[in-house]
Amino acid sequence: MKCQIKVKTSLNPTEDVDKVIKSLINVFDCDQLEISEDYILATGNENSLLKFKDELEKKRIRNTVHQILIRGAHDQVIFFKLNKQAAYAGVINFTDEKLSPLGEIDVKIETENVEQFINWLAPQQK
Repeated sequence: MKCQIKVKTSLNPTEDVDKVIKSLINVFDCDQLEISEDYILATGNENSLLKFKDELEKKRIRNTVHQILIRGAHDQVIFFKLNKQAAYAGVINFTDEKLSPLGEIDVKIETENVEQFINWLAPQQK
């Protein structure tokens, strides 16, 4: 299932860069990392999502995630947000709004067939 993924989060002056990077790599295996003064951007492809996909299966939250991904799908792009502090602890926690003073992790996935991609990443369980 081909895709391009961009994972971006703010880098606040009070945050440790290594801890913010850990938040990203706990959830995604991205190919490249860009660090600026106020954000970190990680990019990759479908292989970057394998850890994420496995965690969805282990936690048995694929049905819920399937619905979240559908809500965040527009044309050939899927958007969603993850809680940065939860990701630091290795936990996938979706958020719809800005709840954390440290900010969220913004995830953008571009793929040719959104429906097929969502069914691959978070197939519905019966």
